[in-house]
Amino acid sequence: MTEETSHSSPSGTPTTASQKLWFTIKAIEIRLRFIAVLVGIGLVIGYWDWIQNHWDKWTRPSADSVAALTGGEEFYCPMHPSVVRDSLDPSGAVPKCPICGMPLSQRKKGAAAPLAEGVLSRVQLSPYRVQLAGVKTVEVAHRPLVIDVRALGVVAVDERKLSRIVIRAMGYVEKLFVNESFTEVSKGQPLAEIYSPEIYTAAGELLIARSGQASSYLDAARKKLELLGLADEEIDEIIRTGKVNPAILIRSPQNGHVFEKRIVEGDSLQAGQTLFEVADLSTVWIEGELYEKDAVALQPGRTVEVTVDAYPGRVFTGRVSLVHPHVETSTRTLRVRCEVDNPHHELRPGMFATLRFKTPIVELEPFRSELAAYHEWEKLSAADAPQSAERDESLAALQKICPVTGDKLGSMGSPIRAVAGDHVVMLCCASCKAKLAARPDYYLERLNKVTDRGVLAVPEQSVIDTGNQTVVYVEREPGVFEGVAVTLGPRAEGNYAVIDGVLAGDRVAAAGAFLVDAETRLNPAASATYFGAGGGPESKKEQ
Repeated sequence: MTEETSHSSPSGTPTTASQKLWFTIKAIEIRLRFIAVLVGIGLVIGYWDWIQNHWDKWTRPSADSVAALTGGEEFYCPMHPSVVRDSLDPSGAVPKCPICGMPLSQRKKGAAAPLAEGVLSRVQLSPYRVQLAGVKTVEVAHRPLVIDVRALGVVAVDERKLSRIVIRAMGYVEKLFVNESFTEVSKGQPLAEIYSPEIYTAAGELLIARSGQASSYLDAARKKLELLGLADEEIDEIIRTGKVNPAILIRSPQNGHVFEKRIVEGDSLQAGQTLFEVADLSTVWIEGELYEKDAVALQPGRTVEVTVDAYPGRVFTGRVSLVHPHVETSTRTLRVRCEVDNPHHELRPGMFATLRFKTPIVELEPFRSELAAYHEWEKLSAADAPQSAERDESLAALQKICPVTGDKLGSMGSPIRAVAGDHVVMLCCASCKAKLAARPDYYLERLNKVTDRGVLAVPEQSVIDTGNQTVVYVEREPGVFEGVAVTLGPRAEGNYAVIDGVLAGDRVAAAGAFLVDAETRLNPAASATYFGAGGGPESKKEQ
């Protein structure tokens, strides 16, 4: 009998051929298992979205335990497109949205989600595309916007303080006391001495009537001299002295400058001829022209700042006294007249001036009416005020919308009364109470479009003007943008005032808004599609 023996080294290293083969196979197996683990980890990372979607599908309740919909239909939330259910509740009832608490609506599977009222389109972008496009969002908030309009104007004489001195009878210029244009004169100062045979004859008739017994003749003679331009003091002097001076004095009717002198000594005068023009420059007019689009900033009584090149850094303050009722068809501009005090005669007629109008938007319509409604709402919604059904109805009429959902009050039944801080708030449904209690200040801010802090404003670059309407893209969820039609007011300080369409707290796409708009136009089929928070086919390709 042959005895088989094996020989091994003291360290356990195989010495025979079979042992070496077995050791080699085990070493290869260990390396292959390590490589398989790495490949498996890579596949899980690469197909994580696919695995997650199938996991959600496999872990849904079975048809035996939950009553399934028939006809290939599903439930969805119109306000929150990420909420989709393809079965009823275990109790057999229609499921509710876990976000807003509203009963879900029904549709066929695969159908595009209908857009809410006022929403024109919806698109979802992956985080990669949002970063690549440089899309930045800005919160819609109340801002004290002020319209700043500038215009060019010309200094002119205040026509209300311009006097023309006219002779009412034929005569001759005997003497000029003011023989230079633009001489400064005071009220009652003699300007010229005029000889008029007609006035001299009327003065003689006054003296004859004075010596008579009939007072009516005296009154008639006195009235004739008044109509010929003599002052009461001069008539009284004739009656007192009984003498008639063949020359009469022409006096200045006001303080000012002799703006124009139209006579010289020895001139022959006709009735109705203008002798002097006297202008008071203590107040001047500035006539400016603005484009018709800036007419919203013009209101009589509005303060205006005036600067002229003659006085660098000097600002004169005036007010708008007149906005012309028509537009100049040749230039498409609107003329405006401003009144500026000029006590030191620094502003001279003919100077060019720059007009600057600053108008708070909150003082314009419809924002002024909205602010009045806000103050009325503050009084009516005070939590310590007496409560009644009539008060709640009035409060709902002023409030108009639910601050939580943004829907019109009454769209989901009778409004629900709730308390947020120091105010009573009307809600569209009972499910909004918990959210209101969690963030009362946030939802109170969303409730009013105009407050004492200003008007709702969106950045200028966030507005897309399609020609027929203006659109902003609101980010409802991360990466999900909805195109919302908005009604905008004037532009100021790089922002547009909002009349309707968005609420305070909404985040709108500012930088990159036109790229979001281009996405909805280049791919209209996807403009109403929502793939859920994990993204869709688009995100798989990009990631």
